[in-house]
Amino acid sequence: MLIYFLMLAAFAADRITKWWASSYFASRGGIELHPLLHLQPAYNHGIAFGMFQGIGPVIGWLSIAVVVALFIYIRRVPRSMWLLRIGIALIIGGAMGNLVDRVTSGEVLDFISTPIRPGIFNVADVMINLGLILSILSLFVQRSSDEAVAAVVEQDSGQGDLSDPNTG
Repeated sequence: MLIYFLMLAAFAADRITKWWASSYFASRGGIELHPLLHLQPAYNHGIAFGMFQGIGPVIGWLSIAVVVALFIYIRRVPRSMWLLRIGIALIIGGAMGNLVDRVTSGEVLDFISTPIRPGIFNVADVMINLGLILSILSLFVQRSSDEAVAAVVEQDSGQGDLSDPNTG
């Protein structure tokens, strides 16, 4: 249940911030909150980081396929792989947020920029990137219950049976 809440929270955070940004920028324009954080509107017709401009419709269909595939996959990931499940949930929520923009207007509103990294992005992009980081991190720190059981069986089989004199 927590996974679905995270999907919804990531999606809602993106939609709410885009709603605020579009309202704010329409009346006031961009703003510098800090030398390392600027808010300014930019419309992305491509993919992440503004690459491949003009292929928004193709990305829209591809996004639908990826979201559906990830949704099917997350339901099959064991609960013991909680970090991977959280990562995938954030990816799905963020992808759905950008998908709504692509389907409704053919472009994605990006409005966050920082000199720390190139390009302008939005909260959905943050969720997708955070989800990717958590998913990759889970590969290093967690094992599925099947892998854990296999490791225990392998460890036990290497020890041998002490009651059998033919095993070491």
